[in-house]
Amino acid sequence: MTELHQQGADLVLQDADGCTLLHHAVQIGSKDIVKYLIENVPTSYLDLTETETGETALHKAATLCQRSICHFLVEAGASLMKTDLQGDTPKHRAAKANDQELANYLENCQHYQMIQREDQETAV
Repeated sequence: MTELHQQGADLVLQDADGCTLLHHAVQIGSKDIVKYLIENVPTSYLDLTETETGETALHKAATLCQRSICHFLVEAGASLMKTDLQGDTPKHRAAKANDQELANYLENCQHYQMIQREDQETAV
């Protein structure tokens, strides 16, 4: 991945289903690729959604109970409030996957993210 990127490969591509390289890296559980992509793509890339499900990479990681990857994405600024086509946030996905610890973590982060956004809007 690093070598291809250095040779000019575009890391922000989406396939016909709207899946990004980040979606695919989460699907296979590759922490190294996820970290590399987070470090080398715009923050807005983190919240791109798949066409069929409306899932972001964080939704997918929560569904698969990939706690470390969820932490990476949250720390990088992925939205915790974005909903998929079923109306689920990543927290809901973790709860549906029976990972209550991950759901609680995502809920706590979601509250913090909401407070930060309110503060930013108030400052303007």
